[in-house]
Amino acid sequence: MNRLTTEDLYTRIFNSSVVAIGLTDVKGNYQLVNPAWCKMLGYTQDEAKGLSIIDVTPAEDKEHSQINYDKLISGQSSSIRIQRRYLCKNGDVIWADLHVSAVTDSDHQVLGVLGMFVNIDPLIMAEENMNMLNHELTKANIELQVAVEKLNKLARHDELTKLFNRRVLEEFLELELQRVNRTQRGFTVAIADLDDFKLVNDTFGHDCGDEALKALSQVLRKGIRNMDVVGRWGGEEFLFVLPETSLEGSRIVLDRIRRRVREIELFCNNLEIKLSISIGMSYCQGQCDRDHVIKEADIALYEAKRTGKNKVVCYQNLPMDCGRP
Repeated sequence: MNRLTTEDLYTRIFNSSVVAIGLTDVKGNYQLVNPAWCKMLGYTQDEAKGLSIIDVTPAEDKEHSQINYDKLISGQSSSIRIQRRYLCKNGDVIWADLHVSAVTDSDHQVLGVLGMFVNIDPLIMAEENMNMLNHELTKANIELQVAVEKLNKLARHDELTKLFNRRVLEEFLELELQRVNRTQRGFTVAIADLDDFKLVNDTFGHDCGDEALKALSQVLRKGIRNMDVVGRWGGEEFLFVLPETSLEGSRIVLDRIRRRVREIELFCNNLEIKLSISIGMSYCQGQCDRDHVIKEADIALYEAKRTGKNKVVCYQNLPMDCGRP
C-alpha cells in the first residue's frame, strides 16, 4: 500500500469532503473551492475562480456579509460562525451554516479566508413551515376562543338588549334564594314592564320597538349596583334581583330607574317616542320560594298597570283584596 504524502492526504480530504469549502483572498475573490462547494452553488471550479463572495451573496445580505468579512481581514475576529444565505448560479437562494476563519502566515498576516458550510435549507424551510403552522394554529386557537366566548355570551345574554337572558336570571335567583334562606338577610325581586309597548310597535313599527327596548335596557343596566342583576324576562318584561337590601332601599332604586326611563330621548322616523315602565316588586327575607316571590312581583306589577302605569308597587304594601293571601 502506497503511503500518501501529507499534501496528497489534504487534497483527498478537500475533494471528498461533503462540506462545501472555499478559500478566498483578502479581497474576497475565490482562489480554491472543492466539489461539494460546486455542487451546492452550481458553478464549476474554473467558474468559481472568477467569482467573489459578493457574487454568491443575495443583494439584501451583501452589506452584512462585507462587515463580517472585514472583521476577519482586519484581525478583529479570527473566526465567525453564522447562518447565512448563498446565491446559486441558477438564481436559487439557499441557507447555509457557515464557519469562516482567517488564514494567516507565520507572521500572523492575514492571507485570505477559509469558509466551510453545509446546506441547511431543508432545516430552515422546516422551521419556517413549523413557525407558519404554529402561527396558523395560534390564530385558529384565538378565533376558536373568541367564538366560544361569543357562544357563551349568546347563551347567557339576550341578543337584542345584551342583558342576561331568562335562564341566567333563574340561576341568579336560585343562588340568591339559597343565600337568603341561609343568612336571613333580605333581597328584592322586581319585574318591570314597558308601558303600552304594543302601541309603540303598532304606531312606529317593530324596528322602532326594538330600539325602544335597547334604550330601556341601557337605563336599567346603569341604574343598578354591581352586585345587582337585571335581565330580559321575556318580551317587554325585565326582571331585577337586588341582594342585600331593604324594602325601602329597593323601592328608592327602582323608582329612580322609573323616572330615568321617562327621561329617555328616543326618536324614530323623525318622531319622538315617550317611554315609561311599571314595576312590581316583592321583598323576601327568611324562607322564600322562587315561584312565590316571582308571583308576588307579578301581582304587584299587575296592580301598577291597573292603577295607572308608570309607577312602582310593592307586593308587601298591597291590601288583602289585591291578590295577597
